[in-house]
Amino acid sequence: MWPFNKRQIEQQPELPKKQSQARRYQNTNTEFKANTRSLIGLPNKILGSYGTGVQNVNINAVLRQSLTGLRDASRSLVLQNPYARQYVNLSAGTVAGADGITVRPSPIGLDGGQPDPLLADRLEKRFYEWASNANRFSADGTISFDTFQALVERSRATDGECFVRLHSDGDELQVSIIDAARIPSTKNELLKDGAYISNGIERDKQGRVLAYHVADINPLNYTIQTNSTQRIPASEILHYFIPEFPGQERGFPDCIAVIKTLDDFNSYNEATVLQKKIASSAMGFITNSDNTQEELLDGENPDREYVEYFEPGSIKELAPGQQIQTLNPQAGTDKITEFYDAVLTTISTGLGIPKQSLISDTSSASYSASKLADRMSREGFKTRSNLLISKVIKPIYREFIKRIMVTELNNLSFTNFENIASVNFITVRQISLDPNKDAQYEQVLLEMGVKSKSQIIRDLGMEPQHVFEELKREAEINKTEDKNEQGSSNNEIQQKPEAGDDVNE
Repeated sequence: MWPFNKRQIEQQPELPKKQSQARRYQNTNTEFKANTRSLIGLPNKILGSYGTGVQNVNINAVLRQSLTGLRDASRSLVLQNPYARQYVNLSAGTVAGADGITVRPSPIGLDGGQPDPLLADRLEKRFYEWASNANRFSADGTISFDTFQALVERSRATDGECFVRLHSDGDELQVSIIDAARIPSTKNELLKDGAYISNGIERDKQGRVLAYHVADINPLNYTIQTNSTQRIPASEILHYFIPEFPGQERGFPDCIAVIKTLDDFNSYNEATVLQKKIASSAMGFITNSDNTQEELLDGENPDREYVEYFEPGSIKELAPGQQIQTLNPQAGTDKITEFYDAVLTTISTGLGIPKQSLISDTSSASYSASKLADRMSREGFKTRSNLLISKVIKPIYREFIKRIMVTELNNLSFTNFENIASVNFITVRQISLDPNKDAQYEQVLLEMGVKSKSQIIRDLGMEPQHVFEELKREAEINKTEDKNEQGSSNNEIQQKPEAGDDVNE
């Protein structure tokens, strides 16, 4: 037995065995809960009864109890906290970018498995004619393909997940984004044949998703009616989130680990600004040295003026015998730079990004440190870009190809659908800290034979076939110009008179 357990037993009075064990168990449980709250750093009102996350419960039970509160807290921070807002903007800008992830069709022909460039151009032209038109692409006619990608990533970073619906009941495919709050995590039911609804998602007994239950929304007061839901088949819904646990059904907000830190840091900033306002406000007071109190004609004392609130620049006269003692707190701003640096390090660690990216400040960083931070940031966001492609963009493109093969390109056979739907996705090209060194690195890989010119061109966000064709045309144009220049120079030489000839002849 451990020594401290022995001391506890010795200090306790003699009690019956069962009562002593119950008391020891109760004290241990209380200490365990207190330590758990201090480790997690989140109040129970946000995480719910399963908020500790270390008890013997399924992660989906934690989602059912705490997802609504976490989502509300995250949305509040993104709207009001500058660092949370910067993180969401950074995630959307790095994963999707201003122009979005580029879709390059690469269909494979029937002759020898080689790419079909003519069909690729036709598919690319038709896809972007549809995707770049907001009225054709989105069900409400408000967003196009590029803004859609950024909005999807912003929703995922804020809410932890994003739901996209594919509307296939019209003449052509249309897309819409469903608010994650409309799929209630509190909807849990047992159905027939072993099927069940968990966190608003209907599944079979093997756990495969069958449908999503979307709550209706009142268009007048915007309330979400969780008691009235619409069943949408899983084939029409794309659920984009980053799973962190086995069997996880819904996504947690990205800032879950720093919700309390961000809120406390924001409160500290407000208190610091208030203190600076008070310290910068100058006020003057007039004191009267006469301690005698004059009486009015009727024998009553004059009424004293009590001033509770002062404005900057105001001058007040105090009544006889009154003094003012001021409180000037200085501890709130002592070593504020070190405090900010420590808190921002904690926040950036919880968000999984370098601190330089969070605060957009490289004034005190060396080139090597900035380069390392840039590499780390790229690798982290590259994973999210790949997930966005596999969960959202690629299914939308495949559904578009199915539609266009029925309506316009009906000469194509569905038996060759996988080859026709072959596509390449070009992610966002990040701004390089040293483009010359990056170009030299690509040149070395090309000379080593471990990377092709086509790969380098794709990484630059361009289509290799189009680049090669343009280079070929430019080479032919340069060759023709060289011939013309050479011919004109020969004519000048032939027309130039030789020495001794009479020019007048």
